[in-house]
Amino acid sequence: MSDLLVPSCSDIPDIAYERVVEAKYSSALIIEDDADWDIALKDQLQTFANRTRELSNTGRNESLWTTPTTPTHSPYGDDWDLLWLGNCATPPAPPEARTFPGEGDQDHYVFPVRGGMSCLYGYAVTYESAKTLMGWLLDVDEPTDFAASKYCERFRCVAVWPQLIGEHKPMGPHTKDSSIKEGDDGGFRQKGQTSRIVHSAILDMLEKIGHKGRWEG
Repeated sequence: MSDLLVPSCSDIPDIAYERVVEAKYSSALIIEDDADWDIALKDQLQTFANRTRELSNTGRNESLWTTPTTPTHSPYGDDWDLLWLGNCATPPAPPEARTFPGEGDQDHYVFPVRGGMSCLYGYAVTYESAKTLMGWLLDVDEPTDFAASKYCERFRCVAVWPQLIGEHKPMGPHTKDSSIKEGDDGGFRQKGQTSRIVHSAILDMLEKIGHKGRWEG
């Protein structure tokens, strides 16, 4: 997808943007350290790229919803600033949203978004948008995903739902979950899980290495 895959965390997204800008990468995929995805992600991204190009406005009087006829430098098209691949909430998909079949019986919806998003489990930026986001975060005092959602009110963002990248919750006490959640509810998870991901890559890996699938402390 990109020149660089950047592990990130919600507390230091500016470091990821700095790496993209300093190295002059044309684009980068930024993922949270607890991110998970389907084992079919490669195929999903290829189809997502096709749908994203279909949504691209080439600036040559072509409708937002028509398939561009001009070549692009990226398989995802050139007319986007942020691809929101991992989220936990989106606004309703518009009627014109493009779809593609996912794993199991779920369909994925691909559509432009102008706010109303939350959670940044995984997303892609371009060199130009990384520069803008570096300055953008200096002017806001709120969680990164909310700031990015406001960014999408003014810039070109494309989302997919259900998400292609999700948050993995490991087996064991709930205190092992995301660091942005405070306190201990005393909860205990008997098996790891990733919401809305049909064939979890993490669970698949654990099974292949002989993980017993039970909490051992």
